[in-house]
Amino acid sequence: MRVSANHHPGIRVSDIERSAQFYIDALGGHWQTSPMLYEGPDAEMVMGGTPNTRFKVCHIGFDEGTIELFQFLPSGPVDNPIPAQGGIIHYAFHVDDVPAALERVERAGGKRYWPEIRDMDPGFQVIYVTDPDGHVLELIDISIEDLVQGLVELDPANAPPA
Repeated sequence: MRVSANHHPGIRVSDIERSAQFYIDALGGHWQTSPMLYEGPDAEMVMGGTPNTRFKVCHIGFDEGTIELFQFLPSGPVDNPIPAQGGIIHYAFHVDDVPAALERVERAGGKRYWPEIRDMDPGFQVIYVTDPDGHVLELIDISIEDLVQGLVELDPANAPPA
């Protein structure tokens, strides 16, 4: 069975158009779908049966991978009835040039989460930033394959269990 962990994460946002434009301007994304309204029984089913659920969703694509943005809409007496799910620490974007990507993020309304870009072993740069909704994004200039190989080479104790 083939499995890819880079299909699309769903990200909760407060303003879908603003967030989509941020990911387009800051990280070179492109519209894959326009914001679509979901409501009624289908929306309730998608979100686990929560009554009166209404949301907009769109897809923003990159050179590789996609993110799916969700904006929950007022639905009567309860706004945004679906809680954000915890557990995701950050979402990493592989970029060619971390300083240039950081400049674009800041120009598009994102902020530094770390004060400075860090030079790391085995020879890559990285910085954490936030999008307009405060989601933490990692900008990194090394592929995941080269990163894990380099970490194992730096210390064989980092090798995966046999």
